[in-house]
Amino acid sequence: MAKVKKGIETPGPAYIHILSVCPTGWRCPTDLAVRIGRLAVETGIFPLYEVENGEYKLSFKFPQLRPITDYMKLQGRFRHLSQKTIKEIQHRVDKEYTKLVEKAV
Repeated sequence: MAKVKKGIETPGPAYIHILSVCPTGWRCPTDLAVRIGRLAVETGIFPLYEVENGEYKLSFKFPQLRPITDYMKLQGRFRHLSQKTIKEIQHRVDKEYTKLVEKAV
């Protein structure tokens, strides 16, 4: 809630992007929703960061990201993906996370 409060108190526009696990659409058990949300962050699929006055700040910086398969294997919506596609996604996530870390103060 601190980020929401900060956004409200910031003069001018503020944008908050939120990941909301959807057990029905994601084909996963409801009791895994919190775990899946955490894995989204720990794998770099949904990194937590903020940008204020053009400066990037990571909320959590991991020395090593977990493999995206830890996140994907809990959800039926990814069952159709080939190993080749998963490797390509992993490469993209790693690349984007590295760029984000480089931008962060």
